[in-house]
Parts: sequence; C-alpha cells; structure tokens
Amino acid sequence: MNTNTNALARRVASAIFILWLAGCAHTEVHTLACLSGVDVYESTASDSKVGNVTFSGTDGRIVEPCQGKTAGQGGFWTASFDRTDTVILVQDDFVEATILGGEWQWWPVDGALQSGRVTGGRLLWATDMNHNIGGCGYGVAQISVTLTVSQERPGTGTFEGCLDTTHLDPTLQWIVYPPRIWGKLTLSAP
Repeated sequence: MNTNTNALARRVASAIFILWLAGCAHTEVHTLACLSGVDVYESTASDSKVGNVTFSGTDGRIVEPCQGKTAGQGGFWTASFDRTDTVILVQDDFVEATILGGEWQWWPVDGALQSGRVTGGRLLWATDMNHNIGGCGYGVAQISVTLTVSQERPGTGTFEGCLDTTHLDPTLQWIVYPPRIWGKLTLSAP
C-alpha cells in the first residue's frame, strides 16, 4: 500500500469507529409487556366533573396483539389516574373522556420496580354495541395513555389498549362485572 491508500484507510476506519461510538452513546432501552387487569376502585366527588379510577393486574409476555387473557409471568402492576367524567361527542358514534394525570407502578418478574406519572391520555367509547374501535371488540373502549418513567433510567412510555365495560353482573344488571383492561406497555429510556 502506498502512503495515500494508508491515510485513506485510517480516515475510513476512524469515521466508522466514531459512528459506532455515537450509536452506543444514544442507545435506547425499550421495555415491552402485555398487561391485563381489572378496575379495583372508582370515585367521583359530588358536584365534580373529574373522577379517579384505579386498575390492577398482571403482566404477560409480548404476543402481538396483546389480548385481554394473557398468562401472567409473575409481574404485578397498578395504575391510578384522574379522568373527566363529562364525555365529549366525537361524531355520532363515539364519546371521549380525557385522562388528566395520575401515577403507575409495575413490578416485573425480576423485581425491578418501574414507576412514574401518568401525564395524559384519552378513552374513546362506542355509543352502542355495533362499533369496534381499534380492534378492541364491539362496544369496548380504546385507551391511550402517556407516561413518564422515574427510575434509574428516566424516560417516557405509553400504554395502548382496551377497556371493556360491557359485561353486566348477572344479579345486578346496572353494575359492570368487573371492568377489564388490557394492552401493551412500552417504556423507553436513553
């Protein structure tokens, strides 16, 4: 090799090495899990348009799409958030409620607690049992939530899933028995 070829080879190798280092410095950690659970608490203060709801359940392995009947893998989660009680008509077939904020915790099977704040989101319901929103099922609501992660690797996340309030208690027909929630949790940390 002559001197010009060696210099060019060193420049190319240096450029590749720098790009590799830059890629390592900006690697994101993604965590995915299918979550499923039930509504364990709801409250609305009198004369208030804001309600609080708490869900709890188990995690399961990722099987696309996440379904409501995932086998637990030993993890446990809870989420509590405030939502508007007043629903806004979004066409003639859908109503919407806004998720204002809250908190969440997830203890995966490895025991490394993940937690943070619920920063917003929405619930979108069909007004009757003739509509299927987002593949959740007829009459089942679609839920989208944005999250922050407050652990050793702070980051952001989302929960995208379904909320089924269509099953009535056989003995008390005005009570939903129990509302079920399921979907995919995605967490990203730099």
